[in-house]
Amino acid sequence: MPDGRAGGEPEGTARRRAVLVPLVTAAAFCLVYGLCARTAAGQRWDAGTFRDVVVLHDAAGPLFRVVRSSPPLLLAAAAVPAGLAVAARAWRRLAAAAIVLAVSAAGARVLQDHLARPYLGDHGYPQNTFPSGHVALAAALCVGFVLLWPGGAGRAVVAAWGGVAVLSALANVVTFAHRPSDVVGSLLLVATVTAVTVQALRPDITPAVAVPRRPRGAPDEPR
Repeated sequence: MPDGRAGGEPEGTARRRAVLVPLVTAAAFCLVYGLCARTAAGQRWDAGTFRDVVVLHDAAGPLFRVVRSSPPLLLAAAAVPAGLAVAARAWRRLAAAAIVLAVSAAGARVLQDHLARPYLGDHGYPQNTFPSGHVALAAALCVGFVLLWPGGAGRAVVAAWGGVAVLSALANVVTFAHRPSDVVGSLLLVATVTAVTVQALRPDITPAVAVPRRPRGAPDEPR
């Protein structure tokens, strides 16, 4: 499918959405960080959530550890749709997927190193782990699969890869590798980067719509 601007939505609505989505996700990212990392109540809730997932850890800990370690497998599997995109010369979709992956992974690393987490009481481990690099990488790879999906990704494909991203986020909490705020922050970071990148590059990710064939012998449509 050649790249280009997808139709089907009024231009004004598309423009407003393009501006609002990254603003909302970026504001939500800042809100989660401000509440969960920089307030005593937020830190207490964040650490206390681990008690709620103990039952999942005890029931399926090994499975969740496998899910948490899946980003390298996702990265290797992404070579297939990337190769198909190269063959189809879908350069904007390929560039968008690469930018989302690189900026999300690097951004999570930089933010984790530089965001402060003040000590406000004994609420779990004191190190800042916001946002999660593991989840940012996994979620960005899932976005890449959607962007590179042959023929364009429909709602079912988007929902499936969104579920994989959420499952990766849950696995990081269940294995006690990251706090809930860490994984939510990563998902919001990737959402922001994706929204800005898609708006900037305008890759055509809309599935092709099959045009019904006119029955043989049917009269031509009036013009």
